Amino acid sequence: MFMAEKAIEKVYTIPLRGWMKEPRSKRSNRAIREVKIFVTRHTKSKTIKISKGVNELIFSRGFQKPPRRIKVEVKGDKETVQVRLPGENLQEKTEKKSFAKGIKDRLGGGKAKDVKKKELKERVEKELSKEKVDEIVDKAIKEEKAKKPEPSADKVEKELEEIEEAVKEEAA
Repeated sequence: MFMAEKAIEKVYTIPLRGWMKEPRSKRSNRAIREVKIFVTRHTKSKTIKISKGVNELIFSRGFQKPPRRIKVEVKGDKETVQVRLPGENLQEKTEKKSFAKGIKDRLGGGKAKDVKKKELKERVEKELSKEKVDEIVDKAIKEEKAKKPEPSADKVEKELEEIEEAVKEEAA
């Protein structure tokens, strides 16, 4: 008779003591291995997938100082088990990026840059309504007027005299 595969759903607190005897540069890597060893021992599964959240938690204080223990949620069956933080949502991978496409995006020639520009433009347009734009313009005009000192009466009179002399010379 065949037995139905049991679904595994459990929360574990994993002690990560094994990294303490490792050299400083390999401690977080050892902590990741400790997670795999612990989950393998307790679930007897062959394939273990560690989520991005668990990885970021272990490496959050750098590769030299991983945490001493972490709390994780283990889900899966006898073949494959996923290890994640309690309450963490796993996103399914929809599309695999090719190596060239990833490089293109990082160098600025890909679609990602265009998408980011478009999103930024939409956000700015949404945030800056007509009234806000008018307020900003009025405020800028007031600041400009405050910065520029009004010309003194003597300067105005001199300029007027120069203009009158120039007009007389042209007329003559």
